[in-house]
Amino acid sequence: MKLQKIDKQQYKQRLNRVQAGLVIALFGLSLALAELYRYLLIGGESSFMLNAAGVATAAAIVTFALYHYRNHPYMAEVVYAWRLKQALNKIYRSSKKVDAALAEGNPIAVRIRYFSLHASAHLYQLEDNTLTMPELNEQIVALDEQIERLGLNVSIEDYSPELLSQL
Repeated sequence: MKLQKIDKQQYKQRLNRVQAGLVIALFGLSLALAELYRYLLIGGESSFMLNAAGVATAAAIVTFALYHYRNHPYMAEVVYAWRLKQALNKIYRSSKKVDAALAEGNPIAVRIRYFSLHASAHLYQLEDNTLTMPELNEQIVALDEQIERLGLNVSIEDYSPELLSQL
């Protein structure tokens, strides 16, 4: 995955609108569908199962709509951040293997960690997460020193998800 330059204000605005739209759609559809199910199936009496069916149907509709519109230009920044978070989560789930290989000076682990740290910094700046930036910057400096000691030439573009399976 390549890191992209994104307009932070536009990303935040679109993310907020998408999230608000999802909440409103889920709420409205859940109520409407639950009411429709109760009216059609049991004549308007309250039923937990039909309310749950309304929520499940609404969740399915909202999920389908998100899936359908994920490639729309309006969603580009939101989907990019979502995919970046997915990539970082995948790396995090393999962090024990990466840390062990990194301690041995494995070049693959160095590339994975380099991407992970820089992608995290990119994401934190995008989402204004300033609390953990000093710690992250320290980790980047420590990794840069290790890269220099190992004599490696590493860049963000060196990362691919297949590297995780090579550890």
